[in-house]
Amino acid sequence: MRTSAKRVELLPPEPRPAYRTLEGWALGTLIEHGAVRECEHHGHMRDRADPEAWNHARQHARENPFPGTSAEASISALYEIMRSIGDTCPECD
Repeated sequence: MRTSAKRVELLPPEPRPAYRTLEGWALGTLIEHGAVRECEHHGHMRDRADPEAWNHARQHARENPFPGTSAEASISALYEIMRSIGDTCPECD
């Protein structure tokens, strides 16, 4: 049995970017390079106080800034995220 309706080829959805915001990208970059880590018990981010990891994260932001922003804006976002993160978990203390 044939139908006269035309088949519509469905294309796969366009993949979403990994990060939607500059702040999300900055936090992901810091985690990826080991500058921050998550508290195992409570999920709060903690500064690892690792200068080498921090340097790697800044270098990554300089070379691969968040799409649509400058390297300076991306590095500035890293600084803003780091200012909001402490070196201890507020719930563990």
